[in-house]
Amino acid sequence: MSGASSRRGVEWPTVALLAGFFAVWGTVIGWHRHIPWPIELGLLVFLGGLWLSIGHELLHGHPTRWNWVNTTIGMLPLSLWIPFARYKTTHVQHHHSDLTDPFDDPETSYLDPSVWQAAGPLKRRYLVALRTTPVRFTIGVPVAVLRFWWRDAKLARSHLAIARQWLVHVALAVPFGWLLFDVVGMSAWVYVFGFVLGGAACSMVRSFVEHCAVPSGTRSAVVQAGPALSLLFLNINLHHTHHELPDVVWYRIPEMHRRMGSDDIAAAGAGLYRNYWEVLTTYFLTPFCQPDHPGSPGARPYGARGIA
Repeated sequence: MSGASSRRGVEWPTVALLAGFFAVWGTVIGWHRHIPWPIELGLLVFLGGLWLSIGHELLHGHPTRWNWVNTTIGMLPLSLWIPFARYKTTHVQHHHSDLTDPFDDPETSYLDPSVWQAAGPLKRRYLVALRTTPVRFTIGVPVAVLRFWWRDAKLARSHLAIARQWLVHVALAVPFGWLLFDVVGMSAWVYVFGFVLGGAACSMVRSFVEHCAVPSGTRSAVVQAGPALSLLFLNINLHHTHHELPDVVWYRIPEMHRRMGSDDIAAAGAGLYRNYWEVLTTYFLTPFCQPDHPGSPGARPYGARGIA
């Protein structure tokens, strides 16, 4: 999937982005005692979301053609909760999967219809509520992290490679946490709620409507965004283009997006949104999608929104 081996040289805009990121992150951490905590928290939320977007670039083979260089950068455990190696493994599987299919796509938000059928009314209400703005971006964030940990804990029992990825991550994260919280004296709650959970929330904003199990057309949506959010998400919000051309570096995605006419393609499939405000308000009370995957046997029809 990665086109890194066919590239020569280094993608300097991404190197500049990395340098800028680490400069700002280091300044916020180093001067944390002199920054009011609300400002510090806001900066860390943005930086945490940007770091996950940078990790997405790194796993796709940027900014160098040397995988070990990109991987070494990505393995820095700044986000604490997710090993880069696991993120890379599952995301590569996602790109090669039948998108949205709960039996094939490791990043899908859809469930096996049998899970829905076995759920009682209370659990069904909860599963529907998780697909609305207020719940997704409050309890939905730690729930997503805990669900990822629980799933990997079960997988690691029978998959040595997954256990090894986690052991390497823990071996890096423990001394990093000691340096950050004990030596530097960074507030654990500010960093966890800002960079870690706030960054995960940013990623969940981006991914909220990225994929939709539609009966026909592309299953990858497009959300138009201004300069700040385009930078935060490194243009992955133009998601149909990214899935069609996964090796294209972030700063070239908008040009390819226009050439492909991806807005029109997304509008006829998974959806075209003018901005993230439209996404958040549209699905404030109305769930984005049904929990059970409509393309799987035993599921309800496309567009089912209730709990029956």
